Amino acid sequence: MPFTPWFPEPGSYIKYFDKDTQAYKYRRLLWRRDPLKYVYRFASFAVTTSGTTKTFDEINPSEKKSHIYLAYVGVCPGFLFALWHPYDVKNLKWDETIEDIDDDKVANLSYDESPMEFPTKCIGIDHDRYPAIQPTKNLTGETKSAEISIIAAMYKVKEHTELSQDEVAKLNSGALRSYPWDFGGEL
Repeated sequence: MPFTPWFPEPGSYIKYFDKDTQAYKYRRLLWRRDPLKYVYRFASFAVTTSGTTKTFDEINPSEKKSHIYLAYVGVCPGFLFALWHPYDVKNLKWDETIEDIDDDKVANLSYDESPMEFPTKCIGIDHDRYPAIQPTKNLTGETKSAEISIIAAMYKVKEHTELSQDEVAKLNSGALRSYPWDFGGEL
């Protein structure tokens, strides 16, 4: 049986921090389509070099359709990967450059952490907030292609501005449950 990660049910609420307003906002998940699958193979590259960064703008959700995605990113064995989410903000890194820690030990995603077959690295994708991924180190000992998989659910949502004041008050107080959602970027 193929693996499908956990996705919240339609009718659920999500909670995210809006950096522009410096406040929490909510969305209601109206309906869902899943699983959406995308496997991408990078060009081959040698052990001493990095692969080319791929910006996944083709999975940019439509702003007009009020769609968002919850996506799980899995990676193949034998490589380390850098994740930008959205495409211009590097994830999995410390705030400051720490010179005593080898780059191989920070700011990367490996097969052990999120395997292609059972991805665990979860990201929310909103309009114009799609990821970029780069294979940064080839650990296989030979020139080879790296591969990733993305398994996602597409949601039609009711935006924060469309929720009733009563819903927002209950969400703020915790009377209505919401799932935290990460659309990436700086915290």
